[in-house]
Formats: sequence, structure tokens, C-alpha cells
Amino acid sequence: MTAVGADFDNDGWPDIYVACDSTPSFLLKNNRDGTFTDIGLESGVALNEDGMEQAGMGLGIGDFNLDGNLDIFKTHFSDDTNVLYASDGKGNFEDVTIRSGLGVETRFTGWGAGIFDVDNDGLPDLFYVTGSVYPEIELKLPSYPFKTPRVIFRNLGAGKFEELIEQAGPGIAAPHASRGCAFGDFDNDGDIDVLVMNLNEPPSLLRNDVSGNGHWLKVKLIGVKSNRSAIGARVVARYGGKRQVQEVLSQSSFYSANDLRLHFGLGPAQKVDLDIRWPNGGTQTITGVAADRLVIIKEGSGIVKEEIFSGSLRPEAARQP
Repeated sequence: MTAVGADFDNDGWPDIYVACDSTPSFLLKNNRDGTFTDIGLESGVALNEDGMEQAGMGLGIGDFNLDGNLDIFKTHFSDDTNVLYASDGKGNFEDVTIRSGLGVETRFTGWGAGIFDVDNDGLPDLFYVTGSVYPEIELKLPSYPFKTPRVIFRNLGAGKFEELIEQAGPGIAAPHASRGCAFGDFDNDGDIDVLVMNLNEPPSLLRNDVSGNGHWLKVKLIGVKSNRSAIGARVVARYGGKRQVQEVLSQSSFYSANDLRLHFGLGPAQKVDLDIRWPNGGTQTITGVAADRLVIIKEGSGIVKEEIFSGSLRPEAARQP
């Protein structure tokens, strides 16, 4: 149902993960010669920890446990758990769904998903949209409604999450039959917003109005020797004793494409060190980057521009007096 290209074994070559519906999912390892080998079963991401096939729908890719490796969050059908696979950075994954607290929710069919820091506390959270496939079932089985809420699992640290629905506001709790969702800071106020596609109704634009003192940093990469959009580039942000990896992805969630600007929630940290690996294999390290701004980094040149956002859809630097 969804495919994502990213480097899942830290060898510098992009692999492909495919979420499959009711069959084992694929992890296609890049053989570095234009071919791929499916290692999904032996790597631990083809089935759940019980060895069962699941109805793979959407995918979120990120580093929920801050170990510098890309983890996988995959949504599934109702009466089953969405699955969270933790990576060891060598192409091996462990199903940590139950121990992380995600097993409490099995009511909804999940679709688009993401791993992003909803509250800028420095710990990436999980978000997904839901909705049934068969509207006629609700008439016979009211416990399987067609329209259902969105779901946030807030990262508590130490590999644990708590579910938020009503507590996250009406935009999350309101029932819809949703499918795709894309993540980005549309109003440039320093937090991640979500655009959700719904069946038979207009899309929902969920504006994040997070409060608190958490800092953040956005990173926009411009390739020179690599592709200009820097698709496939990897950034490791080091802040406050933590380390988080993100990659510039061309597609994820469920038939969706996110903002190409990488967003790092930083918590109390006000300075960030960035390690960048460009798609062509070149590397850069930039230290002491100030928080609460967008930095534009050009391959081979370092930071070429910084913008401090005003929260009014335009950066302060672009405002006219």
C-alpha cells in the first residue's frame, strides 16, 4: 500500500520498505549494483512479533528512540495493533509495539502516519489518521463506525508512549474517514501542522497550536552535486545530549509527500550540531546552530541563509516595513 525509500542499514545506499496489505511486507536491500534483495523476513519487518501477516497501510519513518537509526511505524486494519519497529542501524528490527504502549489501541483502521515531534519537547511522537473501508458495516455493527478520530501517541521517553485523542483537541477527536496525511509547518510558527485527505468531504488542515517552551530547528537542504531537492540526504541533529536522525524523503505516510524541510523539536536545547550526509556520499558537520529558526544549507557551502519565523506565513526576513 505504501513504499518508502530510505537508508535503513546505515550503509549510505537507499533501501526500499513496502507496507503490504494482508501479506508479508518487503524490505528491499540495496545491493549497490542497481538490484535489490528482499530481506524483510530475516530483518524482522515482514511480520509482527507473533509471526502474523498484517494489513499494512501507511508508514511513518523517523527516530523515535533517539539512537541515530531510522525506525518504522506502520498502520493496520481494525482489531489489530499498529506496529512500531525499532532499528539497530544494521538492517535488523525489533517489534516494540506492546512494550511501548501502542497495543492499547485496536479500534480503528489506520492509514497515513508520521513520526514527528508534535510538542517540540525533543522526543518524536507518532501520529496517524483513521477511517473504515466499508460505510455499510456501521448500520449492522455500530462498534465499527465509518468515521473515526485521528490519533496521537505522545513520546514519554524511555521507549514509552501515551495515547492522546480528546486531550489533543477537536481537530484530532473529530470523526472522519481519512486516508492520506502530510506533515509540514504551513504557517511558519515553529511547529508541525498536518494536512489530512478525507473521503467524500474537503481535506482537513490541522494547525498545531502547541504551547510551552520547547525549542526547534528546521533544516532545508539544497543539493549541488546531489539532486537539488537533496532527496535521500541524511541529517543527524545532536542537542541536549540527544541524537536524532531524519532523512529527506520523496514520499511517505499514505500516498503523501511531506514538507522537504526537516523539523527537529529540541526541548530546552538552544544550540544544535548537525551532521549531514548528502545523497552522493559527501558529508558536512555544522556546529553551534542557534535554535528557533530555519537554516538553509547548500551542499559544499554550509549555511547560506537563516530565517526567523513570525508565525504569519512569511519569515521575518521577507516582511516589508
